[in-house]
Amino acid sequence: MPGNYSTERKGIAAVQAKLADLELIWRETSTGDFGIDGHIEFLDENSEPTGMMVGVQVKSGQSYFLGETDYTVSYTANEKHQKYWEHYPVPVLLILHHPDRKETFWTDARQEFRTGKALGNKIVIPKSNNFMTAQVDDLFKNAGLTQTEYVKDISALLEYMLTQSTRNAGFDLSFFDLFCLGMTNICRSLYFGMDLALKIAEHKLAAAESEFGVGLGHSEYDFLESYIRFLVSQNLVHANYSDLLIDLELREMVPEFIVPLSRRGTALKDLISRREDDLVEQGLLLESRSRVAQEAFIEIVEMSMFPRFGRVAEIARILRPNPVPQSSQGAIPIADSVEKVGAEN
Repeated sequence: MPGNYSTERKGIAAVQAKLADLELIWRETSTGDFGIDGHIEFLDENSEPTGMMVGVQVKSGQSYFLGETDYTVSYTANEKHQKYWEHYPVPVLLILHHPDRKETFWTDARQEFRTGKALGNKIVIPKSNNFMTAQVDDLFKNAGLTQTEYVKDISALLEYMLTQSTRNAGFDLSFFDLFCLGMTNICRSLYFGMDLALKIAEHKLAAAESEFGVGLGHSEYDFLESYIRFLVSQNLVHANYSDLLIDLELREMVPEFIVPLSRRGTALKDLISRREDDLVEQGLLLESRSRVAQEAFIEIVEMSMFPRFGRVAEIARILRPNPVPQSSQGAIPIADSVEKVGAEN
């Protein structure tokens, strides 16, 4: 037991030393905690705690390197750890440490399981993921840390949003457009999706009576991605950034989501409303029932559902534990009745 404890502590000590170099806070959990040895907290430019954290599980010892190759080292989690890490509220950094060779490698175990990369619960870590050369941005990327500078003043944040635009007449939109027109759920939540961006661009082209249609390329997709990162980095919404990254990086597509506004996001929304009221009072803007900070209604498109109504009802009837017998009086099956109603409409 003493030997095992010493080996484990060597791994923790190596991690602590690296985090001290990066000027990050290490909060070690009690030894009785399951699957998490501690948490790393990100500090802002003033060295103040931000509340942005990632969990850490350190595995130290030669036994964890028995299956290594020239380029990878792997770890197979048991079912309990797999479920625990996958559902953990923050990213979980799995760190493997070789105490004799002083080698330490890492990856985000939660993201490995959520993306389905860990086949058979086996997490393969490339040796290029050297923990001792990792930077702060690397460790907190999946937690939502971005290169965007945090703008503390809400008024300055609003000005920044107004200046961030595509500068493309065929796909003309700004952060301000996406934020204001994406509000829903009585302005308590924010919606984002490619359909929202397209609707804004199409409306502006129609208003300008342009003879051209919507046009977008890689730079416009990058702009939309930067908007998502902006929302998270400025703490305007409560979003699971690591889930959004699955679409952005693994599937290479623009994600679609509805997320609650944070207290800061609500403050920004209120500021926009006050600015609108000031403009009306100054006579620079006519009073209107339509407000800038006003919810849009989000709904499932019926056309995408209609062809499946009958199929869903049919499969539910067949798979139900106690199938409902058909009436002896020749009742029409549910699936057929739905399809007939659709045909009449």
